[in-house]
Amino acid sequence: MEYTISITNKCNLHCAYCYERHLNTDYGHIDDERADRIIKFITDRNDAGRVYLFGGEPLLYKDLIKRFCTEIEAKEFVITTNGTLLDEEFITWCDECGKNIVINMSHDGKNCEGRGVDCSLLDGKLKLLLAHRPDTLVQLVYTEKTLPELYDNVCHLRSLGVKNVSAALDAFTAPADPESFADLMREQWDKLAHLYDVSMYELTAKRKYIKENIKAKCEICKKKLYINWDGNIYPCVQFQNRSEFRCGDIFTGVDTARAEKDHPDYSVRSSRCEGCEIAEYCRNSCACRKMATSGTLTDISEAACIEEQVQILTALEQIRSSQIAKEKGCKQPLGKQ
Repeated sequence: MEYTISITNKCNLHCAYCYERHLNTDYGHIDDERADRIIKFITDRNDAGRVYLFGGEPLLYKDLIKRFCTEIEAKEFVITTNGTLLDEEFITWCDECGKNIVINMSHDGKNCEGRGVDCSLLDGKLKLLLAHRPDTLVQLVYTEKTLPELYDNVCHLRSLGVKNVSAALDAFTAPADPESFADLMREQWDKLAHLYDVSMYELTAKRKYIKENIKAKCEICKKKLYINWDGNIYPCVQFQNRSEFRCGDIFTGVDTARAEKDHPDYSVRSSRCEGCEIAEYCRNSCACRKMATSGTLTDISEAACIEEQVQILTALEQIRSSQIAKEKGCKQPLGKQ
């Protein structure tokens, strides 16, 4: 089971594209009583694979992070941070505590206006993290405005020593000219596919799904649980504080019966996918993704659909190029495979 623990939904930044601003939630953080119950809840279930420590900005409460990592038994802990509060002491603790802790850092490249923070500050924090963890995954968000600079922004991260990047489109993007938007996105991702020394997470994941014929199924709280800072349990972050998707709490346990009954369309593929030749590789039946981009369980936004198509087509081209190269007995000319 994958658990996401929302340490807090408070943050020290005010990113223009933050999903929290669309959730209309109260702000708070996990108190000592709820921390006790979360630890007991996960411990009693004895099925923790990966535990995500999430926010807001989770490093606002470093002591809570340390406690969860120390007292919960899991194969891996993943901390997602905006990086501004990283310091030598905390990173060293993560390195030496005896637990498998991954730190993913957010950074948008050479232009961080959307995050409302000076790029040089994030550059410095990232260099500190990379000195300890050279394979750190950096999570970049791009918007319609910054799409033309996507490749350049990834190259900026590469210049700092980054080897692994995840680039995700702002979920609320609604391009005025979808056709031009699609052409530009195709151009940018094609350039990213040819970066030899940077692995783009989305393309790596797509190639894996295609090659291994993985058919992921989105089910309510079957493989993942989102534990909100107030102790309530939901399928994932996009459903927090929506009572119709509440699936119990850390005091009484998990009960998905009502949510499953009320939402039979939870894992349906968007109607816009009908007739699409690459729909079998598409992740747009993901309920969290649908809710994040369209506010419904039955559709995906046009921008998200374009992004998915571009990434699938780019991954397919990488696979085909790799196969041709192997047949010819030469080295793969594209980016990391």
